[in-house]
Amino acid sequence: MTDALRQEEGGMLVNESGTVASGANTVLTPSEAFVREDGSYAPYEYWMSLWGLRDLYAYALRLLGDLEGRDVLDCGCGRGHISVMLAKRGARVAAFDTAQGELTIAEGLARANGVQVKFFREPFEELSFQDESFDLLFGTFVLHHVDLSHACQQIKRVLKPGGRAVFVENSALNPLLMAARTYICGRFGVARYGDDHEHPLTRNDMTLIQSAFPDTCEVHFPSLLLFRLLDFYVFKRRVPALTTLLEKLDGVIGQIPTARKYGYLQVIHIWKPV
Repeated sequence: MTDALRQEEGGMLVNESGTVASGANTVLTPSEAFVREDGSYAPYEYWMSLWGLRDLYAYALRLLGDLEGRDVLDCGCGRGHISVMLAKRGARVAAFDTAQGELTIAEGLARANGVQVKFFREPFEELSFQDESFDLLFGTFVLHHVDLSHACQQIKRVLKPGGRAVFVENSALNPLLMAARTYICGRFGVARYGDDHEHPLTRNDMTLIQSAFPDTCEVHFPSLLLFRLLDFYVFKRRVPALTTLLEKLDGVIGQIPTARKYGYLQVIHIWKPV
């Protein structure tokens, strides 16, 4: 889950009827609380569309492979829509997060969608699961919030031999994006998301991850999220023609594999030898 999405979406509560209350006055209908197998979820549709997350989820899921009957851990599950997506694809899902409020929402969302997910409140660095408990791990925008060395140890420990871990993450490889994040966001009317304790994954972070999994870690750049960030932070999608232009620029330049490395998003694929 992106930091923007974490901060912008109001807190949601699930009523006894299965509907989801969002914020103080808005109640989502059952259809709005419905999570599809591709991860589509109405309250997050704006972000999914703007950031191209649906395509990234699809790419990540292809790396994971068939989920039917597999034991899957959703890492840093937040409000649980990814957990629900995984369960709807046939996985036996456990999920963890450190925020009890988020987990309460996630439990309600799973109930509203008629799936079973086991939720746990614990940090990535100190997981309580037994060794070799999971066939697959999946996470979205979680690694840049944790102590990577300890998290990598836990990934190694809880994955079964032959298991895979896939993470959709942000990236600090583009120096212009990082300069904008440091010197512009939070000023001049441009919103700032996240806090001083987290940052997009740097080259050093990626070196640490790849060193923890030598020869069993790949980094993928399936698409380019770059010019759309201007629309997100600066223009706020107020000019439809400009929105279309910036989306097309990302699409055209994103056809160049090298250029995709300088976008804001990446997919990290880890596997454990048999």
